[in-house]
Amino acid sequence: MARLLGTDTPEGAARFERLSALRDSGYAGPVDQEGNAISEAGARKSPQERREATALEDMKAEMRKWRALPIPQAGPAEPMSPQKAKLLGCDTPEGLARYERLRAYREAGYDGPLDSSSSIPDPDSPAEQRSLDMLAALSLTHS
Repeated sequence: MARLLGTDTPEGAARFERLSALRDSGYAGPVDQEGNAISEAGARKSPQERREATALEDMKAEMRKWRALPIPQAGPAEPMSPQKAKLLGCDTPEGLARYERLRAYREAGYDGPLDSSSSIPDPDSPAEQRSLDMLAALSLTHS
């Protein structure tokens, strides 16, 4: 019976407990596959839209985490030719600083979005929402 209900694993048992608690409290609305209550608007979303919303929230949480940390320092760089420096935009002090910031974040393990100055954009800024939405949707097609 536990296998049929999906409670034969710790995750399944926790999901079943959440669902039972919701139903015991009188909640009769929609529930996601994890046993959590969702809004009526969330219930009308397609599975793809729900995955995109989850990917967006995960990406924003990762951005907030990295923004709370000090900016990482890049390791020693290999010397580059003047042609390569120009190609990468490192032929000016500002360009070199931007490149080093990008390199530092990538070396530290951050693989999220960066703005044009190679800084992590504010995930809560209304001006960033459209581009973050698109990036989250794209991340699903490449994962």
